[in-house]
Amino acid sequence: MTTLNTKMSFRQTRTVGLLGTSLVVALLVAGCSSPKPEATKEATTTPTASATPTPTALAGTVEAPQSAEEAIAGATAAAETYLDVRAEIETEHPEDSSAIESVAMGEVAADTHTNAATLAEEGTILSGSYSYDITTSYATDLTSSDGTVFPFTSVNFEGCFSSEGISATNADGSPVGMSTNRRGVVEMSVFYVAAEATWLVEALRTPQTGDVPC
Repeated sequence: MTTLNTKMSFRQTRTVGLLGTSLVVALLVAGCSSPKPEATKEATTTPTASATPTPTALAGTVEAPQSAEEAIAGATAAAETYLDVRAEIETEHPEDSSAIESVAMGEVAADTHTNAATLAEEGTILSGSYSYDITTSYATDLTSSDGTVFPFTSVNFEGCFSSEGISATNADGSPVGMSTNRRGVVEMSVFYVAAEATWLVEALRTPQTGDVPC
């Protein structure tokens, strides 16, 4: 299998709506919605997979997936690590969000940088962690701009995202008012980028039907 694909080299054959990850105050975002990928599902599972990640879960390189099962396992680990790294940035060092580049790409990474900068500038202090319980997952192929097909390198999840484990304090020490609804169904796309030998979270979005509680 060729390994020339990069973060930006994929030809998108579907509309991907990105859910902003701006959880500074509301802590559960209602973002834009988009259609699900029009692709043949390689595998569907209904695991109970809460994000209880460790920072070193994706240390080193990851072999390209050879099956839908391998792809889902690798992407699940990447999703967990993304949540862990994002929470670590927001709660411990919002002034330095560079670590997100190792676990996310595109607008997901950009939104994290923006949120972290806002937290640092305003002096808002977060603590806690996020969780994402996956209910459905399936793997599809990606096609690069030169027409090369990379099997099982796109994994799509649907699950219940929660920020109930996050608390926030203003710079003056007063508590930040929290949204009353801090759980909702979120779809996540994770890509395997062969040039970097790793899985990266590429998109977060709400379902086509809009905000759905869970």
